[in-house]
Amino acid sequence: MNKKKLMAYIRLERPQYSVIVFLIACAGMMAAYKGIPDLASLVGVGFLFWMILNTAHPVNDYFDREIDKIARPDAPLPSGDLSPEEAKKDVILHYMIVPPLIILIAKVLPVETIPLIIVAFFGLALTAIYSVPPIRTRRGILKDFIAGLSTPTTFLGGWVAIKGWFINTEALMLLCVYFILASCAGMLADIHDIKGEKVVGCKTLPIKIGIKNTFNLSFFMTILSVLIILILIFMEWLNRYFTILGLFVILWVIFLYAKCFVNFDPEKGREWNQKLLIGLMLYTIAIIIGSV
Repeated sequence: MNKKKLMAYIRLERPQYSVIVFLIACAGMMAAYKGIPDLASLVGVGFLFWMILNTAHPVNDYFDREIDKIARPDAPLPSGDLSPEEAKKDVILHYMIVPPLIILIAKVLPVETIPLIIVAFFGLALTAIYSVPPIRTRRGILKDFIAGLSTPTTFLGGWVAIKGWFINTEALMLLCVYFILASCAGMLADIHDIKGEKVVGCKTLPIKIGIKNTFNLSFFMTILSVLIILILIFMEWLNRYFTILGLFVILWVIFLYAKCFVNFDPEKGREWNQKLLIGLMLYTIAIIIGSV
């Protein structure tokens, strides 16, 4: 395999997002433990959800290759760096590796075995529900809500690895912020992808209710996440570092949407998506530092 082909496979899996997921799983464990748990468990569970996300991206790119010809022409498949057959083999390989990996990690590490296995397999199922016909959810807001479940599922996986099925109000609120931010990031990406979605007949939210209405919906939902973060700060469930970083996340999100309102350009939907994901990353760091 030459260097160009290897880089194409790496780009197919989008490792930059896997880093975020690794940290989200760690955040779930640390929030549950209120500190740093067993290091092997922290790394192992983080790596497990890293692999689950590494499954999600190839399968999505394989089934979205016609959309990506317009929305992301430089992606590995539409650019020709990888063939559909090569991507298909990569997808099959991931689905062969991840299930036994879930069971192995859950049984070998000192974690709550059954809850972790159930949540991890649910996360793996989401990778197919989102992308694979005929059950792929490519209709309206359901598509973005399914995508939005990926990050709270990862956080929940980290949480149950420590606490089992004991899920308190704090955990639910932390999960809600992840769900909202990830769903809204998906909406912003769909705004950019609208041309490609129309070509293949996918009725995503911007197509069904319009670009501006989709943007406004994402804005109001994100404001809800801001209010939840403020409640978490007020309740002082996490330490003062969460307060500082949580306020920074709030400012990041508010300034992002303010800038989008001033210079509204649907072609920048992917750019907005990336910046909102940075906010999600900062929120994850806030939980990690706030739990120590």
